[in-house]
Amino acid sequence: MSGATEDRYPDVFGQARGVDGGGRESARAEVAARLAELPRRAVRLSHDIPASAAVLCKAADGT
Repeated sequence: MSGATEDRYPDVFGQARGVDGGGRESARAEVAARLAELPRRAVRLSHDIPASAAVLCKAADGT
């Protein structure tokens, strides 16, 4: 991030629609590649923090 751009993380998902999030292209590509290696799982979280934490722990454990 830099003062010349908006305060946001690099747009690795391509959702900013033309806003340059800063950083080197190679760094953005590396982040995108690492994220692509992660397992994909949909979870539904709520305002119940303990319940949401339990769901995330269960998802992280792969059970």
